[in-house]
Amino acid sequence: MFLALCFAVLVVQRTGDGVLFQCHTNGARVVYLAGDFNGWAQNEGGRITKPEFAMTGPDTNGVWRMVVPLDSGTYRFKFNVDGEANGWFAPDSIDERDADKNAIFRVTGSGDVLIRSARNPKWKPEQTERGVVFRVCAPGAHIVSVAGDFNEWGKNRDGLVFDPQFAMTGPDSNGVWRVDVELKPGRYVYQFVVDGDQWKTDPNADENDNENHSVVVVK
Repeated sequence: MFLALCFAVLVVQRTGDGVLFQCHTNGARVVYLAGDFNGWAQNEGGRITKPEFAMTGPDTNGVWRMVVPLDSGTYRFKFNVDGEANGWFAPDSIDERDADKNAIFRVTGSGDVLIRSARNPKWKPEQTERGVVFRVCAPGAHIVSVAGDFNEWGKNRDGLVFDPQFAMTGPDSNGVWRVDVELKPGRYVYQFVVDGDQWKTDPNADENDNENHSVVVVK
């Protein structure tokens, strides 16, 4: 059974020797780093066995680490616990993902590491005279919709939202989608829907309920 968790505070970052990857897991025997920069750890059917791709750790805080020299460019990666085919996961600290849910980051010509996070106070729900402006960072999405109790949850069918009237506008140059929704004063719950079937809470909402819905209060 796969029980690993990766904490968002362990971000990919620049060091003097290259790019530092860090991961915190629960009870892992070994953690592998796999990406397009190392041939996805030469996995076979999702399984990894080669020791050169194993991260160092865990330390006394349960953290695994690996530094990889990388040229400037865009990269994709995941961690893998115990080399198992079901042990793959991307870190919570990076919100930009490709179609296979691999985490994406960039290395600049000066060696700086750039990541895109959906957490930004500028993207909190913004109340207007007409209602609320919703924003979400989803640079890799083809379409993003907002669905909530104010629009019959996007009139979804078995979890699928495909009605264009609920689609947000975007992405802009920062990968941000937005939509202006007319709402009367009250308390509303909602989620964002990426590419029609990926339901996500708003990482910038002030509140989430116990059903994983984000909450916005219009005064």
